[in-house]
Amino acid sequence: MKAIVVDDEILALESMVRLLTRMDIEVLESFQNPLEALQSSSWADCDVAFVDISMPGMNGIELAARLQSQNPSLAIVFVTAYDQYAVKAFEIAAADYLVKPARPARLASTLERLRQSKRPPAEETAADQPITLVCMYDIGIDSGNGRVSEIHWRTAKAKELFAYLVHERNRTVSKEQLQDLLWRELDAEKAMANLHTTVYQIRQTLKSVNLPILIVYAGGRYRAELGRIKLDFEEWEHALDVAVAGMDEGRVFRLLMDGYRGDYFQAEGYWWAENERERLRLKWLQRASDLALRLEQAGLNADANLMYQEIQSRFPTWESCYLGLMRTYDQMGNAKKVKETYEKLLHILEEELDIQPDRETAEWYAAWASSRSDR
Repeated sequence: MKAIVVDDEILALESMVRLLTRMDIEVLESFQNPLEALQSSSWADCDVAFVDISMPGMNGIELAARLQSQNPSLAIVFVTAYDQYAVKAFEIAAADYLVKPARPARLASTLERLRQSKRPPAEETAADQPITLVCMYDIGIDSGNGRVSEIHWRTAKAKELFAYLVHERNRTVSKEQLQDLLWRELDAEKAMANLHTTVYQIRQTLKSVNLPILIVYAGGRYRAELGRIKLDFEEWEHALDVAVAGMDEGRVFRLLMDGYRGDYFQAEGYWWAENERERLRLKWLQRASDLALRLEQAGLNADANLMYQEIQSRFPTWESCYLGLMRTYDQMGNAKKVKETYEKLLHILEEELDIQPDRETAEWYAAWASSRSDR
């Protein structure tokens, strides 16, 4: 195992180097100045960094974030004069921590933990379910058991940065673009520090939930490497296209009613996701409207009515679904619901758009009402 040590206190630095050497750890370099440590080329071959938390010029937490930008697999062990409760207050998911002065037995335990973590995982079995990253409504993990697990993010910025890198998964994004996206109000140096820290937090969060997505940095640009991870909205759209092409209306109905968990990143309403969010919404609306009309024309009024209701709940000002609802309620013999639907339409159009129903809808309702009065 190869290590680098960073500590501004010379006695603590020399003591840690001696302890590691006695335990057959190859110490590549040691630094008192964290800024000098950043310039080293040894990080690419390093397995673990022992970093003091409190240092002048740059604290250990920020240094760790920047180091992991250069080497994502680098393990960080924080060294501090604080007790374990103070360390926990930092809420940083490091590989481990050591309290000064580092004791040989405690250091040996840390090294064994690192060796265990670097052992290759057992081969994946055929029974293992593929992992799907959920982006419809909010970010989560679907492991194939029908339940979505929430991801607990360190900060809202970490959540948004991760979402944006997934959104831009087919291309790399410059660090300047990310700084402008999330920290426009800060000067360049502070924005850069926040970016490095947030990337570090994302990587630790992904590790904590065993989500094998890599945040890769190269040439001043970041990208998310998803590997075998599937995205729920891509899976939904592909399945819908296949079902429509195969004229499998039952499958289309289920995908529209149950498969669409919610709009793309709807929970946070990220502005940069609006185009994709609207594209998927309109695709859902087009397929739902087509299916509802086909069901109605086939005389399947109850199924058509359910589809029109779902359209109304997602697009409350979409007038066509109200006309479909009234027609199917009429065919089902529910005059009360026909009246309620038209009154609801009048109210929504007046309150939201300050307009009246279009001619087709108004004439249909007038003819229906007249036929009822003649009875």
